[in-house]
Amino acid sequence: MAAGTVAGVYAQALLELADERGKRTAVVTSCREVAELLTGALIASLDDPRLGKARAKEAVAKALAGQAEQEVLDLLLLLIDRNRLADAPAIIAEAVRSAEVQVGLVRVRVTSAHPLTAAESGLIGERLKRALGPGVVIEAATDPALIAGIVLRFGDTQVDASVRRQLADMKQTILAAPVSSQLWDG
Repeated sequence: MAAGTVAGVYAQALLELADERGKRTAVVTSCREVAELLTGALIASLDDPRLGKARAKEAVAKALAGQAEQEVLDLLLLLIDRNRLADAPAIIAEAVRSAEVQVGLVRVRVTSAHPLTAAESGLIGERLKRALGPGVVIEAATDPALIAGIVLRFGDTQVDASVRRQLADMKQTILAAPVSSQLWDG
């Protein structure tokens, strides 16, 4: 996500504040924990105008007291004040992603049609580390609809090497092929 986006600007400010206070690791850890709590339903209920900003801030402060770093709590309270609480998940995710990128960590989601064996996972990890750097962390998932092959997703990039995609490409090629009326003349 670009630094000029709403999420990017707030995330960068949060990380700079954490750096000033020497609490980057704690703030990033807190962001990961808070991200799990911020469901769409919770945000919608806190963003409800009938609740009011004061009561929403009070509920967030009470729920996260002692659980979240003060900087993360202050960010959420600021977002409530500015009617931007709906942006909180994107801001927090961007803060975590930016912090990981700055230390060279790259999370790669590897989706395959079947669970990867240790050998397959090791080979994929080795090749990804060669291409992306030593900070690659693999998150494995399965999707039988892929038929075979894998899909890699990291950051804003997706590499689809699945049979499902290849079959879809072939179908498009066949459907887009020009058909002459002379084809049926005998």
